[in-house]
Amino acid sequence: MEESTSAYELVEISTGGKLSRHNVHVQQLGPDTVTELTTFHLCVGDQTQDLHSKIVLDHPRGYCQQLRKCIVAHSSGQAVFDGKVMVNRYARQTDAGQLTRSLLLEPRAAVNVKPNLQIIADDVKCSHGDAISDLEDSQLFDLETARKALVISFGAEVVDRLPHSFLQKQVKDNVKELLSEV
Repeated sequence: MEESTSAYELVEISTGGKLSRHNVHVQQLGPDTVTELTTFHLCVGDQTQDLHSKIVLDHPRGYCQQLRKCIVAHSSGQAVFDGKVMVNRYARQTDAGQLTRSLLLEPRAAVNVKPNLQIIADDVKCSHGDAISDLEDSQLFDLETARKALVISFGAEVVDRLPHSFLQKQVKDNVKELLSEV
């Protein structure tokens, strides 16, 4: 980002490819800048979804939020997230966060997550979190219907950020179709 008070938003949905990798590097070059990265990765076969991000904040009052959601629905599928947020010396009053949520739907499915916050500035609000799980069978009374609904809705928070409703519907239909084959 090149100007003060500028904003950058990335919404990414990735479902295909034997191996897909996305490297994202954002450097905020002025104060009062906003960066939002929202991604949803779906592995339904022997696939690897790999996301590496680096966000550098050098100026005051920067805002940066990164949300990554991932479903691995195949025993040979895997996902990787390596995310780094650098809050440098002059980035006072920065608000930065990373949140990763992953669902593993098969016993040997794998997710490797490495959230990283490097904070040098004072007077900042920064956080990161990570959760990897499967759905608990004991929490579902109609197991098959509830499981399908929960899995399909898992990525909706990302899909709903797409700018056009027709595109949201197309992606949701595609995700449902891909998951029905699993």
